[in-house]
Amino acid sequence: MKLSRREWLIGSGAFAMSAPAFAPAPALAVLAQGDKLIPNTRGGYRFLPGVPFLSLAALPSDGFEIVRATLRRPRPLSEGLTAIEKYLPEVGRPLHALCGLELRSGHQTTRAEFAAFNSAYIERMRMAGLLVGDSVPMTRTNVAMAGMGEHQIYAFSYTVPLSRSEPKPSPTFVVAAVAEVRNLASRPEVVAAGDTSLEGLRQKTAFVLEELEGRLRLLGLRLGDVTGTALYTVYDIHPLMASLILPKLSEAARIGVQWYHAQPPVVGSEIEVDVRATRMELTINI
Repeated sequence: MKLSRREWLIGSGAFAMSAPAFAPAPALAVLAQGDKLIPNTRGGYRFLPGVPFLSLAALPSDGFEIVRATLRRPRPLSEGLTAIEKYLPEVGRPLHALCGLELRSGHQTTRAEFAAFNSAYIERMRMAGLLVGDSVPMTRTNVAMAGMGEHQIYAFSYTVPLSRSEPKPSPTFVVAAVAEVRNLASRPEVVAAGDTSLEGLRQKTAFVLEELEGRLRLLGLRLGDVTGTALYTVYDIHPLMASLILPKLSEAARIGVQWYHAQPPVVGSEIEVDVRATRMELTINI
């Protein structure tokens, strides 16, 4: 059942509550066999390669940690990136420290429209000097949310020198959002396509959580290391919280789940989840 925003707010009130849809990312088995973390030396982090417009995950280099900043008021992509270009040097970090972007838009798009956006996005990052080789090293979340304009920056993550006050700091990382799309060699395949029944949503959500778990496993991490889980859907996911989502999150379930009334960026996909681990999160005006 599709929820109205009012119904969603009521249903989600009890909770302390993507690679993006249709992005042909490499299979985890392939990554496990050959691909390794690539250093972004100027940024103080390493990234797990994905597709040209995003990385699958980012981890800080030795001596650094990842901080997440949420914009009090989201900014249009180009304008927001310009603001970040100004903000990071003000806090003593180069623009290359940017390791993750969380984007919002007002509506879902077709695959062709999403591909066109990604091409323009890569070019904007190239102009900013952020590419490593031919790839964007930052992770990314894209979701469509009512009331938003065209592609806006909602939050971003960046590296800072690790404080010496904690002798054995917990790991920090950011993982790109995952939607319920199997990226097969021939074509993307949506899990339980068109099925928004409870069973369909269960299959979709289980796939997404397993993909995230597998990605973290490649990095020597697990879902229990997560400090922030964001779930994006406009459908009633509440019945799956106790039976599927929270048990899968293990110790991270104690922190809760942020449930956003939002959709993956491409028409046809209904569920998206991203995870992260941070010691410091900010809300800023830029």
